[in-house]
Amino acid sequence: MELLAAVAGLAAALGLTLTVAGFTRPVATHGLRPPRHLRRALHAVTDPRRRRRLAAATAVGLVVLLLVRWPVAAIAVAAGIYVLPSMLSGREPGRRIIRLEALEQWARRLAEVMGASRGLEATLTDSLHVTPAPIRTPVAVLAERLNNRANAKHALRAFADDLDDPIGDLIATALILAAKRRGPGTRQALSALADAVAAEVIVRREVEAERASLRTTLLVIVIAVSGLSLLLVASPTLSSPYGTPVGQLVLAGVAALYAGGLAWMKRLSVITTGSRFLHQPAAAHDHEEAHP
Repeated sequence: MELLAAVAGLAAALGLTLTVAGFTRPVATHGLRPPRHLRRALHAVTDPRRRRRLAAATAVGLVVLLLVRWPVAAIAVAAGIYVLPSMLSGREPGRRIIRLEALEQWARRLAEVMGASRGLEATLTDSLHVTPAPIRTPVAVLAERLNNRANAKHALRAFADDLDDPIGDLIATALILAAKRRGPGTRQALSALADAVAAEVIVRREVEAERASLRTTLLVIVIAVSGLSLLLVASPTLSSPYGTPVGQLVLAGVAALYAGGLAWMKRLSVITTGSRFLHQPAAAHDHEEAHP
C-alpha cells in the first residue's frame, strides 16, 4: 500500500506539471501540420539509437525498482539514462554546423552556375551532382519533385520543411522569389546568403568551443550526484526514511530540483537560432504527396 501511495503521489505531481505546462506554453500550428516539437518527438520514436536508449533506460529502471523498491528512484534513473547522453554530447550541434556548411557550399555553387540562359528548375536538378553529403538527401527529394513536374514554389517549401532550419528557410525563400520573378539578382542574393551562412558557421564554432567546458561541468555534477546517491542507498540509516510514501515525495522533490538545475544549465548553453518562418501549406503538401 505504501508503494502504491508513492506511485499515486508521483503520478499526481506529474499530471499537475503537464497540465500547467499545457496551459502556459503556446503551441504553434501551421495548417494541419503538427507542431515542430511534436514532429521531433515522432521522429525520435523512429530513431533506432533513441529506441535502444529507451529500452536500456527502461531495463535499468526496472532493475532499480526491484532492488531498491523506490518508484521515484527507478523513474529518475531511467530518465537520466535516456536524457543525459544527448545532453552531455556535442554530436547534434556539430551535425548542425556541418549541415550549415553544406548549405553554404550548395548556395554558393548555385550562385556560380545560375544564369539567365538556364531555368531555375534545371539548375536545381543538376545541382544534385555537386551537393555536399549532409544535405544530399533533401536536395535529391527536391530534384525528384521538380523532375515530376511539381510546382517549384511548393517543392521549395517542402524542401525547407525537409531541412527544418531557419537558414534553410532563407535560402528557400530566395529560390522561391527567383521562381516567381524569373529575373536577375538571384545570383547576387545567393552569394550574399552564402557569405552570411559562412559567418554564422564561424560564430557557432566559437560558441560550441565554449560549450564544451559547460558540458564538462555538467558531467562532473552528474558523477557527483550519482556517487552521493549510491552512498545514500548503501547506508540503511540514511536510506530508510525514503522507503515511506512521504519519503518518496521528498525524493521526488529532490530529483525535480536536480533535473530543473540540469535543464537550466542546458538551456543556458543552447544557441538561439530563431524560429522558422517558411512552412509548407497542408493542402499543398497533401496534393504533392498524392500527385508528385
